[in-house]
Amino acid sequence: MKLSVKTVSIVILLLVTGIVQVSAQEKEKKYENAPRVTPKTTEAMQTAAYWIENHATDPDKVVLSPSQIEELNKATANIPETLQTMKNINGETYDINRTIRYNDITGAQYVVIDPLDMTSFPGDSLRARLRTHREHFESRDYYDHRQMKYDEFKKKEFYEKTNADAIPDTITPRYGIAVVHSNCRVLPTNEIAYGTTSQWYVRGLQSASVDVAMPMAILHESKDKDWYYVRTEVSFGWIPAEDVALAPARKIAGYVDDSSFVVALDHTVPVFGDKNFGSFLADLYLGSKVKLSRKSAGGYQVRMPYRNSDGSLAFVSGWIRSNANVSVGYQPFTQRNMYTTLFNILYRPYSWNDANHEWNCCGYIRAVLRTFGIKVGSWPSFQMHYANHCITFPKDTPREKKYSYLDKCEPGITLVGGDGHVNVFLGKENGVYYVIHMGGYDYTVEDGTVMMFRRINVNHTELPGSYNIDDWEKISPLIP
Repeated sequence: MKLSVKTVSIVILLLVTGIVQVSAQEKEKKYENAPRVTPKTTEAMQTAAYWIENHATDPDKVVLSPSQIEELNKATANIPETLQTMKNINGETYDINRTIRYNDITGAQYVVIDPLDMTSFPGDSLRARLRTHREHFESRDYYDHRQMKYDEFKKKEFYEKTNADAIPDTITPRYGIAVVHSNCRVLPTNEIAYGTTSQWYVRGLQSASVDVAMPMAILHESKDKDWYYVRTEVSFGWIPAEDVALAPARKIAGYVDDSSFVVALDHTVPVFGDKNFGSFLADLYLGSKVKLSRKSAGGYQVRMPYRNSDGSLAFVSGWIRSNANVSVGYQPFTQRNMYTTLFNILYRPYSWNDANHEWNCCGYIRAVLRTFGIKVGSWPSFQMHYANHCITFPKDTPREKKYSYLDKCEPGITLVGGDGHVNVFLGKENGVYYVIHMGGYDYTVEDGTVMMFRRINVNHTELPGSYNIDDWEKISPLIP
């Protein structure tokens, strides 16, 4: 049947009108901050004390001793090889290589190392790594803080700054230590990159966070010498030169390996430049540790790494208030301490790969575990394979079967999730299971309003949109 011009025009008008209406409806979609008490939770559940009292079977029992943690830390170097023969509950070989390759694009590493042990590095490997970073940034459009696309001129500026042509065939590393909390970046810039014009979190240029007093091997420097390309314990990436002090490996090791130290247990613990706490010096972020010189009723005197004007390492005295939330030495790894530390920074906002001095899901867990001396890589699957008891299964495994495995695990010390997200199992109550996690997620309520929690949050395991039980592929109790 042949349609008249008038009929065709009406059809087109209806189609266009429909598109406009859909677009308008999308724009009118309601977004709200999620309540702190999310569905099926209570106000009491927002505290560590609740879970300790009701779900910790033996809250002060040491689950992993310092020596056991030390052995597990050493064993992480062998995990990639171990996983080649690992099988899931169906007898299928578990392939970790895809996840390792994916994260290596931005520099996040599976194996935790001591970068001070590096004595050389192949120039070809570094050139290939910089090419990979560049290809990552070229693989899609990225947008700056103005929601404007990075054009070829800006990209060329970034790439030229990497000074890749100056890389020798064999690199002899220099060594450094972070003097402030900083970030590893994919390219030598502090500029941000969003994946779309409407994306709310920074994605494209961030690799991982760097703790105060974290050691690193310096492999290369930018054209203007204002950025270093480094290998930290958990990542490769660019770090501002002003955030790093240089010294021989032996001097840095003497500091970071000292047996007398304090560890930060809050999101930030301020360090002051005088004993009267009148001048701010630096913040220690959760999991950071610095050398303890002396503890007294007036507080903690610590030695802080400091960058001299020529870039060399010096140490200055700092003071931490006596009531600050710190641990002298690592915390004992117990259910009580794990619950308490997880809740110390409840509601902190989500930030991809720890950008903006906040955390993402695995950054949060890495920082919490670091307070016990547990050293894990900066990605969920890297963390869930830390101990030797990770149960893996296909994502479409029935909920009941997943829960049957979870029922055998201790709450508070069991990680759950998949290659893309990690939670900590809090406990089961009246047939409902609960987790705490740094969730960059939303859920929708009955009237269609999108509730944004995008923060460290307590919620039940079947909350839609929250990387719930249906998305899980692993359950990992952190036990001997």
